[in-house]
Amino acid sequence: MYATGIVIFVTFILFCARFSDSVHDRNPVPFSKLATCQEFDIDSHKCLHFFPLETIKNYQTKEYKLHLKFYVMATNDANIVLTNGYGEGTVRYTAVIAGGGNTYSWLRNTSDTTLGLESHLTDILSPLWPTPIVVRQKTNGLLDVSIPGVAEPLLLADASDLTEVKSFCLYAWRNKSRWFYNCTESEDILLDKNTDCNSRRGQCQLFVGFEN
Repeated sequence: MYATGIVIFVTFILFCARFSDSVHDRNPVPFSKLATCQEFDIDSHKCLHFFPLETIKNYQTKEYKLHLKFYVMATNDANIVLTNGYGEGTVRYTAVIAGGGNTYSWLRNTSDTTLGLESHLTDILSPLWPTPIVVRQKTNGLLDVSIPGVAEPLLLADASDLTEVKSFCLYAWRNKSRWFYNCTESEDILLDKNTDCNSRRGQCQLFVGFEN
């Protein structure tokens, strides 16, 4: 019995050690932050809703034409899909965060080819703790996905053929996910006063396009 107790204790310590240096320890997101956001919940294996780009805060600068911020709670395979139109037929790039059992992340194009820098950073996602994700595209077409304070960038690829992002979709493959967006951020000062987001005091209204 004593030996069994020691084994259980050691196993518990090793389990805790595995997550002691996780994304959520290195750059924790307070739940008070999520209270400033809008939320989208989905349980699907594919895109169900395509959101117009104009309805999310886009922190554009001279260097970046696309700069989006999300927080996600999921078990694995968080998908951020970028399109140059509206609907499945216009999908151009997909960022898969923490696929392969929360061990592998990659960018793929329309033909499902993996592009550019991929990542084997583990334990990025959690169904209990929010993971911050930043998606940016430079004016020269370079696309990057980052976990602020942890992996900057996590993913990186030339997406110069994606000249304009018109909509995006969010889901986590075969598991429930909670997405938070349009949060109060320090970058809010970059928003144009005439944008829909700013006119609603930072709360953008997402118009949903349904796909069968």
